[in-house]
Amino acid sequence: HGVGEETADAILLYALDAAVPVVDAYTRRIGKRLGLLPEKASYGEIQSAIAAEIPADLAVLNELHALLVQLGKEHCRPRPRCELCPLLSLCPHAYA
Repeated sequence: HGVGEETADAILLYALDAAVPVVDAYTRRIGKRLGLLPEKASYGEIQSAIAAEIPADLAVLNELHALLVQLGKEHCRPRPRCELCPLLSLCPHAYA
C-alpha cells in the first residue's frame, strides 16, 4: 500500500522543510464548501491551485495547513458548525 501523496507531502513539509502544500480532507472540504475547488478535483489539481495563489514559503504553508486543520476540526466538519465560523460571510455552503 505504501505512502500516499498526502503523507509524502506532510513529511516533505514538516520533516524536510520543503515548501510543499499538503492536501488533506480538511483542505478538500473547506475548498469545496467555499466554492474554490471543483467537486471532483484531484490531489494534483488542488495542490496546483494552492501553489498558484500561495507563495512557496515554508512558514506560510505550515501556517496555512495548521489553520485549515483547525478550521476543519472546529467548524467545517462533515456536519458543519457554521454559526461561529470565521469564514461564515464568505461561505456559500453556510447559506445553502
